[in-house]
Amino acid sequence: MSGLDAVKKIVETEAQARRIVDEASAKAQQIISEARDQAERIRQEANARAEQRREETLREAKEKAEAEARQSDQETEQNLDTYRKLSEERKAAAVSKAVELVLNA
Repeated sequence: MSGLDAVKKIVETEAQARRIVDEASAKAQQIISEARDQAERIRQEANARAEQRREETLREAKEKAEAEARQSDQETEQNLDTYRKLSEERKAAAVSKAVELVLNA
């Protein structure tokens, strides 16, 4: 092999190496871009799932609070009925006692 052939071979090898490096660089950039896109999709999906869980938790908490409020209202109404009955009984007893005192006076 002559010196000129050796130089041509070196130039061709360097050009081939440059193409390989350029192709590898382009492939690496493509992989990085795809990885970023995938990471963004995963992040968005995770955010969507978290938002969905948050909304469900809020809905469940609201339903529970409303049920507890209804239960409290029922208990309050029962207590009011009990106090009304006691009041009526005491009122009737007081009226009866007053009538008895008036009649016996």
